[in-house]
Amino acid sequence: MNNQGNISRQSSVAPPNSSTILLTLADQSGIASTSGAAWVAGFINGGASNLQILQSDGSFADPAAATIVSVAAASSWQGTGIQISQGALTTNTVAYVSGKWTADPQTNGGNLYDANGCPGLNVPSDQTEFPMVGVAMGALVGKIGETGTPFFIGDGYWFSSMAQTSGELYLCINDDLTGAYGAGLTDNSGSLTVEITQGLPFYLLSSISTVTLATQTNGANRLIFVVSPSQPPAMPIAVYSPLGYTAYPYANPPGIAAPGPFDIFEFGMDAAADLSAVNGLGLNLSFSYNSEQYGVDTAVSRQQVGSAYSSFITNEGSMASPFAQLLYQTSIGNGAPNPPTVIGNQFFAIADPNDLLQAMLIQGSGIAADNALASYWDSTLASFFGLNQYLSINLGGSNIYSGQCQQQTNPSTNTQTNAYTLTNSNNTSYTFYQPPTGIESALYVFEQAFNQYTPAGSGGDAGLLQDCIWEALCRGVATAGVFATEKTAGESTQAWNTAANWYAANSTCHYYAKFLHCSDVNGEDFRTSGQDPILYGGAAYGFSMDEDPIGPGFSGNVPSKTKENVPGGSVMNIVLGPWST
Repeated sequence: MNNQGNISRQSSVAPPNSSTILLTLADQSGIASTSGAAWVAGFINGGASNLQILQSDGSFADPAAATIVSVAAASSWQGTGIQISQGALTTNTVAYVSGKWTADPQTNGGNLYDANGCPGLNVPSDQTEFPMVGVAMGALVGKIGETGTPFFIGDGYWFSSMAQTSGELYLCINDDLTGAYGAGLTDNSGSLTVEITQGLPFYLLSSISTVTLATQTNGANRLIFVVSPSQPPAMPIAVYSPLGYTAYPYANPPGIAAPGPFDIFEFGMDAAADLSAVNGLGLNLSFSYNSEQYGVDTAVSRQQVGSAYSSFITNEGSMASPFAQLLYQTSIGNGAPNPPTVIGNQFFAIADPNDLLQAMLIQGSGIAADNALASYWDSTLASFFGLNQYLSINLGGSNIYSGQCQQQTNPSTNTQTNAYTLTNSNNTSYTFYQPPTGIESALYVFEQAFNQYTPAGSGGDAGLLQDCIWEALCRGVATAGVFATEKTAGESTQAWNTAANWYAANSTCHYYAKFLHCSDVNGEDFRTSGQDPILYGGAAYGFSMDEDPIGPGFSGNVPSKTKENVPGGSVMNIVLGPWST
């Protein structure tokens, strides 16, 4: 999509000096106080020991020092000195860092193991003198207070926001503590190192007008915006990295479910800044830089975004109908987390189709197999991977890969399937295999994760070629680049990079991405309606590889990020738009 129609909005804040970037924050949501409020948290450099977190004055500073605890295998419950308060806004994260131990040297071939415990050996349900039954012997477990109920920690993370009571945090190995079934703790050896960190706090968005980035960073920085009925608990930090909320609609429980709709602004010193909708659209967030605007038009309310999505899917017809379910506000499947918090009677979020399918698979015991999205790509992929057809993909300059689709044995699955083997002038070849029909095909396109259908992985030209194929599928032009006769001049790329053909009416394409790129506020395609798109210039991240396409034949700006890196001395203006009309 061409990044057209951007509106200049100059900041009234004086530019900072050349060693800092100034982010101005504006809460224009107008949310009724009875419904909730907008909150913001932030961090820079989410890497080892370099983490800084947003303070209430808009600066960044080091987080509170982590507490390092050694847990001995040969001792019973060991106090950490950390007091946990049930329902507190300050979240503590308990994380295994290093070390090995054993609860019984006769198991696991005499080898020590980590906090997950002895591989393949769970405590029987009748051995109740262990802290926990049904989990691995030798696992790291914890409890709150001397009489608290034990809980599993293992190699993962435990967050104090899960606490059902208050008291001191105790840690222990999951073993026969009283010697009721054998040697008890007397034959144990080893120890673990555990790190306990405080979380990333949230502040009222209206209380922070400016944020100052004064540290040269690696660009892995975030501001997290949440609309919630009350102040959210601090976001857990584990081993110097904030964990973040799970993707809409909570596809990876028991991850951290957001307390309300959320979205993320990504930024850095001398890095591109952007808003990503890859994991769903939660808030009508936007920002401006260098006289260009990105994200949702500040004149469009969040309520209008939800209404436009419903109308858009209806207007697009039967090919788009499976995507209607992405607009959601209730639990998905059996065993799902509690229904998401809906603010002001609005939808909770528009989910990405991959995350919707993943949530159904995890939470609904295979519901996804019967879902219309699960078989959505079957016919397109059958046509794309037709026998004896040709592709010719130009990765730039003279680096052109061409080849034919033939039946081959996929070495990763040992199955016969159709596949393209593409070769360039240097005789470098890569093979791309057709996935089986059903959910595997759906995830192949929607998830865009390199797996057994791209044995060469994401490295080198293999990853770039697979990106080109995924992009073409999502934009509804993949079969336009397939030919019955041999092609060697990059003809596939020419067909795929013609933006005027993207997201054609009644095509099989990624309609969530099409909505972000093409919808106006009435739910019509802005390319034919003559109205402005909801997202400035139709620029958005609608799927994981939704970048400017590789190779010749395209001009414009696809993703909702700055076209250049943002240097020190710059000002960016971030706006949370109106909640309702």
